[in-house]
Amino acid sequence: MGAAISCCCPRRRRGAAHEAAGLTDDILAEIFLRLPPHPSCLRRISLVSRRFRRVVTSRRFLRRFSDLHGGAPGAPLVGFFHNHNHHGAAGADNRFIPVGVDGTGHCHRRRCRRAGAAVARNPGGVLAVGDDAEWHVIGCRGGRVLLLSPTRLRLLVLEPMLGRRQYIPAPPAPDYRPSYFSNAAVVSAAGGHDELRPHLFRVVFVSSNAATKRSTAFIYNSATFRWTKLATAEMSSVIDGRPSVLIGNILYWHLISHGIVSFNLETHELHEILVPADAFDDVHEANLSIVVPKNGGIGLTAVSGYILQLWTLRDYTHGASTWDLRKIVMLDALLPLRNARLPPPPSLPASAKPLPLVWFMALDEEENVGYVWTLAGVFAVQLDTMNYHKVLGPVCRGMQFVFPYKSFFLPQGGNGCKVMT
Repeated sequence: MGAAISCCCPRRRRGAAHEAAGLTDDILAEIFLRLPPHPSCLRRISLVSRRFRRVVTSRRFLRRFSDLHGGAPGAPLVGFFHNHNHHGAAGADNRFIPVGVDGTGHCHRRRCRRAGAAVARNPGGVLAVGDDAEWHVIGCRGGRVLLLSPTRLRLLVLEPMLGRRQYIPAPPAPDYRPSYFSNAAVVSAAGGHDELRPHLFRVVFVSSNAATKRSTAFIYNSATFRWTKLATAEMSSVIDGRPSVLIGNILYWHLISHGIVSFNLETHELHEILVPADAFDDVHEANLSIVVPKNGGIGLTAVSGYILQLWTLRDYTHGASTWDLRKIVMLDALLPLRNARLPPPPSLPASAKPLPLVWFMALDEEENVGYVWTLAGVFAVQLDTMNYHKVLGPVCRGMQFVFPYKSFFLPQGGNGCKVMT
């Protein structure tokens, strides 16, 4: 039986298929569901026999496997959702960029991952926001995309690869009103992935009243279809629109100025953490980005020009925080920028502030990989080792931040799914 579920013994394919001859397809599916969440495992299983391939490529099995492991570490990056110019072309939804795309929107096959190429050949496919193209993307995690309606009174949890859409109302008044600053995150159900109910999720919503400077945290549970008000705290500023970062059981967001919102998913505590006073933020507030330190806790990057600082939080009490500067990196020496053929910068009015040379667009919290925008393209930088690779060509300079989307499954003809190779 062990040979039947191994991903490391391709030479025993015939024996594995023979040993499984007495098992029903349902039993095989239950076995295969417990494979390590890596795309190569399903691919190798599908090569054992026609029967194994039929089981692991069925729509029902792929939905269950994606529910359990779709956002697990090891799922490859497919591309990025964004909100830049999404009101532009009438009826078009251009808010997904597959990996490997250059500045013109074309995908160079030799340099493009198969994931990005497959999506690039399927514009308007399952990764499109579709009927809700006017909605604003505010979160992306575990194979789900979270959007907020133009009226700010409804939310949408979209599972692009599975074709699922669930609409939910925004938290109730008076603790939330459309005029309040707000942000939200989608996370798995309590206790992680539940094998019996893997489709369940939670939405954490934080609302900030600019007049009172009080922020309120709510949780929506998809099992009960209800919002619960959990905590209220006074902050020095209001929450801004940058994506959340999940580190352990704590969600973090940025405040508009000089602070971080911290919400504990277990204790439901809501706090403000002050950012280091010596960090760069003279070019733009969004040069500060939350990251995952190597030794745990919470970290922060600060970018000015080509200089990147890495900070870690050493101590925190209500109203005070102590940060340590761990590393300074010269990005023009690290990344291949000096000899790159850079496009000319856009012309700006004389009174306009110069655009930054480098921009931290997003974080892969599972791998602690930062996606860094430059004139030469977007680079994925592993912040512990500083290893990097290029994922996009020069894309629009006005795109401040993006939402990385990872999945094991790609569209096939716009209807089904196929296992990534």
